Amino acid sequence: MVTRLLTHPLFAPALVAVIFGLGAGTAALLLLGPGLAGGSAPWIDALLTTCFGWNADTRHYRLDALVLVLLEPPLFALVVWLFYRDELRAFLRSGRRRLAALAAPLTFAALGISLLATGEISASGTDRTPATLPPPLRLGAPAPELRLIDHRGRHVSLETFRGHPVLVTFVYADCHSSCPLLIERLKALEAHDPRGEAVIVAVSLDPERDTVASLAAAAVRWELGPRWHLLTGEPAAVREVVRAYRVQWAPLPGGEIAHENVLTLIDRQGRLAFTYRGLAYSEARQGAELERLLAERG
Repeated sequence: MVTRLLTHPLFAPALVAVIFGLGAGTAALLLLGPGLAGGSAPWIDALLTTCFGWNADTRHYRLDALVLVLLEPPLFALVVWLFYRDELRAFLRSGRRRLAALAAPLTFAALGISLLATGEISASGTDRTPATLPPPLRLGAPAPELRLIDHRGRHVSLETFRGHPVLVTFVYADCHSSCPLLIERLKALEAHDPRGEAVIVAVSLDPERDTVASLAAAAVRWELGPRWHLLTGEPAAVREVVRAYRVQWAPLPGGEIAHENVLTLIDRQGRLAFTYRGLAYSEARQGAELERLLAERG
């Protein structure tokens, strides 16, 4: 059965079509995936990050990952040609068959060229620098509500913090990648508020495991002061807050969570002021915007 399949005159042409078809599908995913990540399909962001070198913070693909994606189909097709040269030549003698055989490779080539021409690519996936990032715009809309429980066991909401600028981010206690960086950035921003007027809120992305007790332990481990509030609650309520602030996330094997690094500044009146997506923004820029909010009294 296997021998008959491998020696069938259509086996090699079909195999080449499948190779380039899968390559075209992968290229299409890389082209369209960044626009679909988060929202109703947060798993796409995790897939692009894990398998294709996507950096959600800078929205760049890593060059070496793209080279592999675009070279694999031609190289596999070359191997098939070396073993089935005569069968492929016989198949291509027919004009109609030649047209069908070229459809998948041409589709792959068109999508690959489009990806290289329009995709954001860098050698490391982290091309942007603080100097080249555009400044965030002052927003002004009412901030989404967050009625949750902090690591001290107190029920809090934005109304609790009315009259104070609020810094909001999203982390989880068992995170060992970007969450500690976010925490350190927020601790550095505390220095821009020597009078201690601002409130710092970190909403858990893992409410099933992040209980009040575990967040209290994390607050001790991270050496957080009295102005900090690590929030958790019923998973449905927490997820609603995460959606309201448009934070992309997806569960990964082993309990890890792939997530967007978001910092939102809210003014004293409970209005959205600035939202930073990614870790590339400088502390100086974020600190200047925080100082601007602290100076506002109305």
